[in-house]
This record gives sequence, structure tokens and C-alpha cells, in this order.
Amino acid sequence: MIKQKFNYFLQNRLVKNVATLQVGSFGGTLVQAVSGIFIARLLQPELFGVYSLAIGLASLAGLLLGAGMQDAVATLVSSSYTRNDREGLREALAYLLKITFYAGLVTLVIFLFMPSLASRFYDNPLIGWYAGIVILGVFISTSFNAVVQLSLQVAGRIRLLALIVFSDQFLRSGFSLLLVFFGFGVLGGVSGQFIGATAVFLFSVFVWTRLGKLYDIFPSVSVLLGNIRKVSLKKYFGFSLWVAIDRNIGNLYMTLPVVLTGIYVSTGEVAFFKLAFGYLNLALSLLGPVSVLLNMEFPKIQVEEPQKLRSNFIRISLLGLMTSLVLTLGAIVVSPLAFRILYGESFVPSVSYVFGLVIYGALFGIGVGLGPMWRAINRVKVSIMINLIILGAGVPLGLLMIRQWGLWGAVVMTTIWFSISHLISFIYLLRHLNERRVI
Repeated sequence: MIKQKFNYFLQNRLVKNVATLQVGSFGGTLVQAVSGIFIARLLQPELFGVYSLAIGLASLAGLLLGAGMQDAVATLVSSSYTRNDREGLREALAYLLKITFYAGLVTLVIFLFMPSLASRFYDNPLIGWYAGIVILGVFISTSFNAVVQLSLQVAGRIRLLALIVFSDQFLRSGFSLLLVFFGFGVLGGVSGQFIGATAVFLFSVFVWTRLGKLYDIFPSVSVLLGNIRKVSLKKYFGFSLWVAIDRNIGNLYMTLPVVLTGIYVSTGEVAFFKLAFGYLNLALSLLGPVSVLLNMEFPKIQVEEPQKLRSNFIRISLLGLMTSLVLTLGAIVVSPLAFRILYGESFVPSVSYVFGLVIYGALFGIGVGLGPMWRAINRVKVSIMINLIILGAGVPLGLLMIRQWGLWGAVVMTTIWFSISHLISFIYLLRHLNERRVI
């Protein structure tokens, strides 16, 4: 029986794709983590705290450029490709480029206010300027990379997709480390992000050209750009808006803890929390590719075998929970030695906060299928409502905790946010899927 199960997993298409994408995703995350270790050692806690706040502020300001709209358009691209609908595919991809361009313009306007916001919250306007450089890089990288990644996914070119995902992190992290190493400090770190993003953009255009030669259904760059002016924003905006908001709320959960922590504690202490949070998320990042591929798997099950949707959701959620528990415990056990060897004695205080985040990490895996399932059953608005309520109450409560308890307040805040959100969403989806099955 064990042998049969093992052979099934080896032959299962989804499992193979998850494993392949996991290699690229985790490889990129590992490169980012390793470069972060050296950057932290070179900058030391105070300057690394400044660098962390700049990256966090850029992530917050650049939410409109995040993967939210990419996830929303994934359904349109997948259905058009499956039907061999050339016009529909071109329209969906052109829409993604167009909405990304407009989101970029809004983000660039926000960039103008970054120095003032950084001065107001952190008493350091330079953090805002540093964040602005990162935002410009994200805009350049996202503009075409999202189109390429989606197209590779629907075409089943998962190995090439994994290479793109890896290259994105490798180039941005590599250039950042290189410039910090040569003595350019925090400015070098954020400038490296910009240079790496430009390289990713050029690489994406090259991959797209190659993809168009292999698959006639994908248009050339010139044809795709020509469709941007024709495609109507109104046609897909209502459908894609809610999915994008839901995904970006998820990004908010990952960004806000560091950004809010910097309001009440020193930049050196921010570095301790940032490293603890990032260290645990590095281990948990192994779950990321599963969610990416479930974005297309759950809708397929919904159409082909709707009676199995609930059982598959439960199975994947429980496997995710067990995986996150194992990953978290493993990361915690080795953290004292890992921080001492990798980061040095000056960052050892981070270890206690790694232990403090044990509940956060252990329960994290139950959320692996939440986002894809919300989108598959068209209940994204419910997800948004749940998370807005949690953040609406959680942000002021979290600020109070950080003000009273410092970094331990940030640990408690982060644990409460994620745990409550995942558990409420999981229970709601179970009940809803059960009602659908009965009907």
C-alpha cells in the first residue's frame, strides 16, 4: 500500500508540478535569505533595521503592484488557453498589462509621499527615499514578469516558470548584496533591488519571445502591446478587483508587522523582529507553490468532480497544517545555532522571538488552500470582509501591544492576526462546502 501511494505521488501531475515549482521558489527564497544574512552582517542591527523598514514600507506602498491582479487574471487566462481562444487570451494578458500600468502610475504618486510618511512615523525621511527606489524596481519587474509567469503556468512549462521565479530573487538579492559589500550601505542595498528588477524585466521579455515561437497562441510583444489600448478595463475590472483586494490583504498581513513595529521601537530592535519573522517564514515558504498551483486545480475539480471538492480541501489543509508544524519545530530547534553561526552574536537576541512565534508557524499551514478555495467558489468578498474586520480591530490593538510590550507585542499581534484569520476562514469554508454537498 505504501509503495502504491508512493508511485501515485510520483506520477501525479499536480505533485510533480508542485515539487518543480517548489525547487525554484525555495531556491529563490534561499538565495534571498543567504544574501540577507550577509547584508545583515555587513550593515549590523541599526542600519539593517533601516534597510528592513525601507523594504517593508515599499512592500506596503507597492501592494497595487503585487500578485493580486495576477491571481485574478489567472482564471481568465486558463480558460482561454484551454478553449484555444486566441483572442480571449490576448485580451486577458493585455488587460493584465494595462491594469498593472495604471496601478504603477498610482504607486508612483504614492512614492512622492514616502519621505514625509517615513519622517512622520520613523523620524527618518531617508527611509522613504530608499523605499521609493525599491518601488520603482518593483514597477519595472512586475510590468511584464506577471504576464510571462501566467503564460508559462497555463502552458505547463513549470520548469521554466521555476527558473523565472528563482531568477527574480537571485538577481535582485545578488545585486543588493554586491553593492552593500562594496560599501554603498543601505543605498546600495535598495539600488541593487532596482538593478536586479530591471534585469528581470529584460529576461522576461526574452522568455516571452521564445515562448511565442513554441506556442502560436501567445502573441508577440508588439501585438500584445497593441491590444493594451483596445482592451476595456470595465469588462474585467469588477471580476478581478475583489480577487486582487483579497490577495493584497494577504500581503498586508506579511508586511504590516515589521512596518508597525518600527513606529515604537528602535531600528536595531526592528532588525531582531524582522530576522525572527523572516527566518520562520523561510521555512514556511515551502508551502507557497502549493497555493499557486491550487489556483487552477480547485476550479478544475469544481467543474469536473464537485463532490470531491470538500474532501480535497480538507486533505490539503490538514497536510498543510502538519507540514507547517514540522517545519516550524525544526526551524525553532536549530535557531540558536543557526543565528549564532549565520548572523553572528549581535543578532542572537532574535532567537527568543523565533520561539515566541511557534503558534503562528504551527497553524500557518492550514491556510494553504484558503485563497484558492475562496476564488474557486466565488466567495472572495466574504474573505475580504473577514480579514478587514480582523485588521480593523487588530491594527490598533497591535499598536497598543507594541507600545506596551515592545517586540513581544509584535509577536503576540502577528500570532493573533494569522491564527484567527485562518481558523475563521477554514471553518466558514467547511460549512459552506458541506451545504453545497447536501444541496
